[in-house]
Amino acid sequence: MTRAALSLSKEEDVNILSLDTSTNALSIALCTDTSYEERLVNGNFSHSEDLLSEIESLLSRASLSLGDLNLLICTKGPGSFTGLRVGMASLKGISSALSIPLVSVPTLEVMEKSVPFYDGAILTVIDAKKKRFYLRLTKAGDTVIPGIDGQAEDLASYLEGTDELLVTGPDAVAFSEKLRAAFPSLTLRVDDRGAVNLSRALIALGLQKYNTTGPDDIGEGPLYIRRSDAEEALLRQKAGEQ
Repeated sequence: MTRAALSLSKEEDVNILSLDTSTNALSIALCTDTSYEERLVNGNFSHSEDLLSEIESLLSRASLSLGDLNLLICTKGPGSFTGLRVGMASLKGISSALSIPLVSVPTLEVMEKSVPFYDGAILTVIDAKKKRFYLRLTKAGDTVIPGIDGQAEDLASYLEGTDELLVTGPDAVAFSEKLRAAFPSLTLRVDDRGAVNLSRALIALGLQKYNTTGPDDIGEGPLYIRRSDAEEALLRQKAGEQ
């Protein structure tokens, strides 16, 4: 995370704020030319009520203001509908008001990059509720499933020929039990850390995206994969009226 990694003018300091609000936990970090601080807040935290105070505290400890930032990075989903809206809307407001570029990165990709080096098949998992999970599968670094809303049985064709699988993400332990039931001959390595700080992987992927394709379009929104309960209810209501 050096100046060379970020396409800014030589006169500018590198001040990057990153945050992940896609689950109940908050990963937040501030990366500058001379310092790096990250925080993981897991429990007794409300994204809608506490996020801005966390941002202010992080900036205050670095003796910076919002106007000193020159890149904002966040996860874009899938994950908690409310958390994603709050996180992206907060950074969009800062981006729009202060003309600071914003980059968003798929949550499952960030989680995958947050595990120690592993060159085999990796399945990244977030509980999507309603007995379903958000799933991403890669093999030897190649993306097999970028992200779906599914169950263990939905992976059958993708796991053919796979002998060993690393399962990671905040809900890896719960989903591994379903995998064992569905694929008893599959050897599983389970990342049991639960909530982890995603900041370093998020900043690295955000910088890569920013330097390759530039900032997000202002109209870009969260990646939900699944429709919200409110959207489902509206669709059922419209179907009943027809």
